[in-house]
Amino acid sequence: MRYRDDIVDGERLDEISVTVFEAEKSPNSSLAWILSVKDDAGQEFEVKIWHTHDVDMWWREGQRYLLRDGRGTRRSASDILLHSTADFTVHRPEGVVDLLAIGDSHIGRENRPKDSGDPFHTTRQFVAAMGYAVRYDVDAVIYAGDLFDEGPSVEEIAIAEIGLDILGKNGIPFYFVYGNHGVDTAKEFYDGIESTDISYIGPKGVSFKGSVEVFGVDNGSKEDISSVVSDFVSSPEIDRQILVTHNEIKPPRKTGVITVETLYALSQIQFDYILSGHLHDAESGTYCETEIQYLGSTADISANKNATDQSAWLIHITSDDINSSRLKVS
Repeated sequence: MRYRDDIVDGERLDEISVTVFEAEKSPNSSLAWILSVKDDAGQEFEVKIWHTHDVDMWWREGQRYLLRDGRGTRRSASDILLHSTADFTVHRPEGVVDLLAIGDSHIGRENRPKDSGDPFHTTRQFVAAMGYAVRYDVDAVIYAGDLFDEGPSVEEIAIAEIGLDILGKNGIPFYFVYGNHGVDTAKEFYDGIESTDISYIGPKGVSFKGSVEVFGVDNGSKEDISSVVSDFVSSPEIDRQILVTHNEIKPPRKTGVITVETLYALSQIQFDYILSGHLHDAESGTYCETEIQYLGSTADISANKNATDQSAWLIHITSDDINSSRLKVS
């Protein structure tokens, strides 16, 4: 692995691992980004990303990247830069997985008589969330149910398809569980999509890069859920597991269809994260060492005043940790 001191004035650097601690989008017409970074030895320098090199990346502070084929500039021992080039590429370190987790778009909800609002608002917010998946170059979108409300229009369904087309064009797969609204519409919709890799998440789960498994549970009764989670089988070589569901969970709720203590007794898997739909306002809690996050809605449909809605969540998974950060969908 290379370090800052390996940067030579006017020469290419084959590869260097850096952590971005400050990312500034440049107002300059030719310069896209100015990054303040540290190499793996903690040595600081700057990286400049130029528009002409078409580096389609929205840089995230606190994240590690592998940079390849940058060109060095060294004016002094401390004034060291790395520039993008025509061959410049950006990669995640091995084993790192990024997911975009969302739910409860309720496309068509504004068509309810009591919820009449801005036409196509819920649909536009779903499409906007797909744009965040592309911006942050995630490995997959995880959907926690209730994509549709009851009776969405033909136009709304067509706009939703555009959102999935965006994923397909960028090679980002879409994984889902079913909620308690618009289930038949969702089944027909998912079956008709050909432009995007779409998969249901169930008790067999799905693995990403051999470092994390995601299991799924639809909305249902305690009896239905108990029969599903007892079938969970984790791969012995993977030690990070996430559950996505569309049910109320205790904790953080005082009551819930899923009680985490019972869940663990039935499944014998202690999840690192539980991601849930159903609530339209984001809410979080913990049980033992498990983080529990209600995702909220991608649109502002919560009945709670001052709700934390219009949410999408970036789930960042490394060999050492799993953490989440909220994006306001706009």
